Amino acid sequence: MVELDGNPEAAFGAAELRSGLWIAWSWGTRRMKRCVPRITKFFWETLGPDVAAQSAWRVEARALASNDLALRWLHRLGATQRCHLPAYGKNGEDFILFDWTRETWNHVPISETSGTEAAAADADGERRGCQSP
Repeated sequence: MVELDGNPEAAFGAAELRSGLWIAWSWGTRRMKRCVPRITKFFWETLGPDVAAQSAWRVEARALASNDLALRWLHRLGATQRCHLPAYGKNGEDFILFDWTRETWNHVPISETSGTEAAAADADGERRGCQSP
């Protein structure tokens, strides 16, 4: 969970669906954009290595097709776009399926994520830091 000014603005994690197959998940408010740098740091330093250490061979993530920030962010995190999921959302929204595999994990250097992080951190002209407990 990530807080901004003492308010929960995002939560994220990964869970094993079956042996070796994981799903990455998240939710966030509109103010989550300012938390992207902290989430990205946690992803690279903790979450990704922890999931890899659990012998994951594939981690999937789905993003709302109209959420440009999420789509760019997943690309920058090294996820591979796999397919379009029409009418996948609870209200019929389209989603995009992404994944990381053992072969693709860590192919994107952390410096490549900085463009998305910087844009998200200053999305509304304010640079207040986020905290994750």
